[in-house]
Parts: sequence; structure tokens; C-alpha cells
Amino acid sequence: MRGGGVLWWALDAIRVQVTGRNARFSQVVLELAWNPGPGADASLAAQVLAGAVKPAQLWAPIGSVVLVAPGADAHHGVKPAVDKVQELWPAAVVTVVDETVAALVGAGPDPEPAACVVVHQDGLHTSVAVVAGREVIASAMESGGTRGLAQAVVEHLRAEYRLDAGLEQAWAAVVHGGVFAPSPTVPRPGPVYGALITEDRVSPSPPGTVTLTPTELRTAAVAPAYQRVMGLVEQVLGEAPPEIVRQATAGGLLLTGPHVPGAADHLTQLTGMPARQVVEPKAGLQRPQVLLDGVARLLAEQPPAPAIPERRPDFSEMLRLLEKLGLRPPRDRNTDDR
Repeated sequence: MRGGGVLWWALDAIRVQVTGRNARFSQVVLELAWNPGPGADASLAAQVLAGAVKPAQLWAPIGSVVLVAPGADAHHGVKPAVDKVQELWPAAVVTVVDETVAALVGAGPDPEPAACVVVHQDGLHTSVAVVAGREVIASAMESGGTRGLAQAVVEHLRAEYRLDAGLEQAWAAVVHGGVFAPSPTVPRPGPVYGALITEDRVSPSPPGTVTLTPTELRTAAVAPAYQRVMGLVEQVLGEAPPEIVRQATAGGLLLTGPHVPGAADHLTQLTGMPARQVVEPKAGLQRPQVLLDGVARLLAEQPPAPAIPERRPDFSEMLRLLEKLGLRPPRDRNTDDR
């Protein structure tokens, strides 16, 4: 698994998937991976829906739309997206799912804990929530995600080594750098390639390489990020009722998304809670598979029932033509034609 690939799918702010659930209707899954703050365009998801999903390209009408969002109740882009769905497809059933609930269900723990703390990360943010009975009891979010980790490495390389490296190179260094545990695919940390920063503004900068030690990576970028995650865990547990906190502490931490190898053990050391890290399958390099699996399981348990009339094709003209050509026996007009 290439570390850079994990970063690139995770950087998409909005991801759309269109599937056909059955012969009667199609389903749209829209994941809002960004959380619009003050001044941000909250209607971005609605614009994506209007432009990316074209009825002419579908073999069945839109009957189900699922919006997956961090902090679903508070996400500013949810209402404009719901309004757009109701405008485009009035018969569609709209389902809003908090991404931490989708991550929990998609991870498929057996048995599913009565309560736990879900830590879901993508390219733009990390969501932390106490989830009990598939309901979010308390939640918080930290911006940054994998892009924030990669950017911190980029800035460290510029400041300490005058090396200008890209985000993909920096993220690969984080994944395979052995910060908390050895990489599952790379035996030892490799060099980070980039351009040397010089005072020469005319010719291109010469290439350069730097190999960062696990301790250096941990100190410069990764440990501070997970220290903030630990702060979010403490925050959401502090906002939950005591009985839920007791259950969540026993249920532990569930890490989903492209976390650094060994992140679960590191958070266990910081919080004292057991932690489980769900590794995305290869398909997760293109989209967060754990969220899609969670949505599919939730809808399988409670299938949407859109008010779309079933259209039966009319073959009467074709049958009459076959009769004229002698390819079908004439019908008895006195009997019921079935």
C-alpha cells in the first residue's frame, strides 16, 4: 500500500457514489468530508449534487440519497444538500448519517460494544465521538487530518534541511517512517526526495534527499497531532453521562481511516483505554471503504422505501406487429390477455 495513495483519496472534500440498489431506483451516497466554517460555502454539497449526478446517466430514478457528514447535526452543508435533493428528486428518501456511526458500523466489531469512542480520520480532519447504541452522545473535531500531518513534515524539512518536498513524499515518510510501529510494507524508513532551497531564483533548484528518523518524525509532526486527538477524547468523555462514559471506557477506542501504523497502541498509552485500529482494504485508497460499508449495512437493516411508481413496460404494439408478421399466434379477444 503506497502511503501517498492514502493521502490523495482522503483529500477529496466531497465524494459521491451512485449505485443501483434494485430495479426500481438508484442510490446516491454523498460524503461531506469537509466541515464548512465561518465564511465557507455551505452550499458546496448542493452544487456537487446538482452537477455530478445526471439522471440521463442512470438506469433507474434516484430513490435514496445518503449524506454522510462529520457532526451530521451541526454540519452546515447538510441542510442545503437536503433542500437540493428535495428539489431534484422529490420522491427520494434522504438519510443523514454521522460519519462516526458509519465508521463504527462499517468496521463491524463483533459484538458491537454498548458504547465506544470512534476516532475517524481523513485528509482534512479527525472526528472523535462517543457513540452508544449507534447514536452520537458527544462529538468534537480537529482540522488537519492526514494533510495536516504531511504539511507539518513539509514545513520541518524546509526549516531544518532547506528541502522543498511535496505532500505525497511527506505523507509516505509519515506512514513508512516507523513513528509508532514499523511499516507493514516497507522494512525501514526511506529517503524523502525534494528540491534544495537555494538563493538562486533563475535555474531550478537541485534535487536533494533527507532520511528522517522515527524520533524526529514523531517529535516534529505526529506526536503533537495525536496529543490533540487525546484532548478530543477527554473532551467528549467529559460531555457524556457517567454511565455512558463507563461503557465507552470499556468499549475502548475505534480508529478508522488512514491512521499512522501503531496509532492505536500510542493512544492506549496516552488515554489508558484499549484501542483497535481498522486498516482500510486496498479499495480504501480510492474512497473510505469503512464508511461505504457502514452505509450499506445501515440501509440493509432499514431499507429506504421511496414513493416511486413502478413502471411496467407496454409491449402491446410489439405484440401486434409480431401477429401481423405471423411470428405470434393471434390472440383470442374474448379471453383475458396475460
